[in-house]
Amino acid sequence: MDNIINKYLDKNSPIPLYYQFKVILREEIENGKWKIDEKIPTEKEFADLYYISITTVRQALNALTIEGVLVRQQGKGTFIANPKIEKGPIILTSFTEEMAKRGMKASSKVLHIGNSRADKRIARILKILPGSNVTFIQRLRFADDEPMGIQNCYIPKDFVPNLTESDVSGSLYELLENKYQLKIANAIEKYSAVLLEKHISKLLHLNYPAVGFIVERTAFLANGKPVEFVESIMRGDRYSISINLVKRGIEINRNLR
Repeated sequence: MDNIINKYLDKNSPIPLYYQFKVILREEIENGKWKIDEKIPTEKEFADLYYISITTVRQALNALTIEGVLVRQQGKGTFIANPKIEKGPIILTSFTEEMAKRGMKASSKVLHIGNSRADKRIARILKILPGSNVTFIQRLRFADDEPMGIQNCYIPKDFVPNLTESDVSGSLYELLENKYQLKIANAIEKYSAVLLEKHISKLLHLNYPAVGFIVERTAFLANGKPVEFVESIMRGDRYSISINLVKRGIEINRNLR
């Protein structure tokens, strides 16, 4: 038991425990530990296995349910859901650049920043070894002082030594380019519609229940190396995306209502 905890859950990490457990559970699901429609262990069983509270387990299970990974059936338990259909990659500008184009000021509140170790999923996405050092940044993003979304960002630490000592409340892409000579060339994003968790709705100043979407983005350098993975949870009442499909490319427009 202790080996499991020491290996997977770090109570000194800036990453919340429920989020760490959510990542572990999602990785096990993606690796086929349970089949589609199969029942997973109970909240208490998970809590006993990982020495965490039932509240922490419930928060992680609720998040995965909202993301469509799990299905919870009252009186029966929690089951593996059918996977969502994924669309192809698109290239986008940064949040700060998009807001500037609309005459709006982008800003951030840093909720967490620190160094951690990449789990298998993050390592696979960033093409680094599991356990490699990464810098984790969680920010609440604003447009003209109105909260628009929450972003969980992972960057290989080798790319950004001492990033935790920098001010990351502004444009992260500008900081990467100016301080570390890392210029983002393109990005791949995946979108999923979600019912926002209660504490997320509160941070975004929304009445619960509220809808939004999750954007998983991997950003690349010109040489094709992934330099950043971001999971953004965006509010659905003020933020939308329109896609103009053309023969030789895709034009993307993010719109504020």
